[in-house]
Amino acid sequence: MRNYPLVGAIATWAMIALTGCETDTSASPQLAQKSPAQPASPIPQVKKPRDVAALARRPCELLTTQQAREFGLSLPPKQYDFVLGTLGCKWATTSDNQETVRQVNISTLINNSTLEVVYSKDQNRPFFELTSIDDYPAIATRTNKEIPICDIYVKPAERQSFTLTYESEDFRSNPQQSCEVGKQVAAAVLMNLPLKS
Repeated sequence: MRNYPLVGAIATWAMIALTGCETDTSASPQLAQKSPAQPASPIPQVKKPRDVAALARRPCELLTTQQAREFGLSLPPKQYDFVLGTLGCKWATTSDNQETVRQVNISTLINNSTLEVVYSKDQNRPFFELTSIDDYPAIATRTNKEIPICDIYVKPAERQSFTLTYESEDFRSNPQQSCEVGKQVAAAVLMNLPLKS
């Protein structure tokens, strides 16, 4: 299995981070206040916010050992540096000849409108689905319909998100299944995020 998921995820995260940092300083404050109302977002509001920031510096705790085993992921996971000083965590399962057969990468982003940016920028991907996972807004995308890799963006709280990339050689004959299992892994991650107080 190749490292396709990180390339797509890094490009998307960089776009999200840069878009989230854009500001227009050319308009005066008076003009900015008189602009017409922004159109309603297609991304629903979060009803029971969960705190991504609580585990952002400990991303390998986003899945428990038991959950990782249930999804057929090898332990221990490996933490890595990600974009803009964030951290990610990777769980990988390899074959006897050390080929990756199943992998999950999870990273977080705080203080950014990730889903809104993904919604506006990624709708032209071969697969794009605005959905919810356990009543939390989510988007599932696939950059190549022939490869069993799915990126899932979840919004557990306003301006907080996590991205989960799921890939599995088990789904070579039905690549879309990578999104279905990826959503199950994302639901497990949501259970591990504490409710915001």
